[in-house]
Amino acid sequence: MDVKLSASPQGPLKGIRVIDITSMITGPLCSQQLGDLGADVIKIEPTHGEISRWMSPPQKAGLTGFYVQMNRNKRSLSLDLKSPEGIAIIKKLAQTADILVENFRGGVPDRLGIGYEDLRAVNDRLVYVSITGFGPTGPYSHKPAYDPIAQGLVGMMHIQGMPFGGKPQLIQSAIVDKTTATTAAGVAMAALYARDRPGGTGRGQRVDVPMIDAWATNSLADLIPVDSFVPNDMQDPQPLAVLRTFETMDGFVVGMALQDNHFQNLCHALECTELLEREGMRNVGERISDFAPWLDAIGEVMKRFTTDELLSRLDAVGVPFGPVKTVREFAEDPQARHNRTIFDAEHPDPEAGTLRYVRYPGHLSETPAALYRHPPRLGEHSREILSEAGYSDAEIDQLAADAVIGTP
Repeated sequence: MDVKLSASPQGPLKGIRVIDITSMITGPLCSQQLGDLGADVIKIEPTHGEISRWMSPPQKAGLTGFYVQMNRNKRSLSLDLKSPEGIAIIKKLAQTADILVENFRGGVPDRLGIGYEDLRAVNDRLVYVSITGFGPTGPYSHKPAYDPIAQGLVGMMHIQGMPFGGKPQLIQSAIVDKTTATTAAGVAMAALYARDRPGGTGRGQRVDVPMIDAWATNSLADLIPVDSFVPNDMQDPQPLAVLRTFETMDGFVVGMALQDNHFQNLCHALECTELLEREGMRNVGERISDFAPWLDAIGEVMKRFTTDELLSRLDAVGVPFGPVKTVREFAEDPQARHNRTIFDAEHPDPEAGTLRYVRYPGHLSETPAALYRHPPRLGEHSREILSEAGYSDAEIDQLAADAVIGTP
């Protein structure tokens, strides 16, 4: 991912304007990905700042570490959405926007006067992306939703918990929020293509992305096959038993040796060829019928080696295993450094110093994603954005005096 601070965006979404009226993870990460690809993202925040600006340390230069990771490549407009003047500003901005992303609870945008129908009336080319927990209609549509609630509902927690005594386990990350963000960004771009492609509609549309749908799509494809043909009498989905962590003398590794050639090479490389003759381990059919015996057996063998020695032996014979690292260890991994998966960039404010980011994952050869702007200070671009929208200096001064907008 290139670093082109203060340069004009040149990514594939150059010329696309996005209004981001979101907070926390899902919406901000969605719009950040659009900004990484070159879109001009205007982040609308309350005059006191959205919650991730102050919810957790570390804090520097009006930013938190949490806010930094979801809000680069954006301009900040601090706005009171409870005022008629604030709503009028949203409608003014919507006239020239291509995408709007919101993650209010169902029904809130309509009550505020910035729902899809309200904004389509001023710009029928607008792609209106609404991220909710459960969807805009249905028995749960009125409920608030958080990542753990979606994890519990979709079914993965039981799968996660089966190897740990059966107690359902949460994935220790906001995994639903993040998969929903990526899904929403992709669907938004699909809606843009539907509008602008040759022979396209020429119009925007409403895009609803329920968190439970996004998480189900991203998590269940390899678990729901037992129900692909209905009705059936198969047992409920089970964990993929071959997915296991193996202990070494000084750490942990993960990988697979399911295929016959991989298992044979592993046994030769780790000097445990006696396993090749043991009943239940002689071929892939036997090993698939009962994973536990051979996985337990190679697990005991692996404890005889250091991580580096083990991986060196297995790499030499083409058996796919790798180390288990911490996040900070991953940042120093040679492949991660080569890819610039995690990269550093200097902030112009000395108080902020050096900021560390996770790159946009797509490597585009002609129109690469880039860091054009560090995450903004609250209201940093309020005057600039309103001036572009046609407000005079006197009008902007009055909006600031009336606390409709905030400025640094």
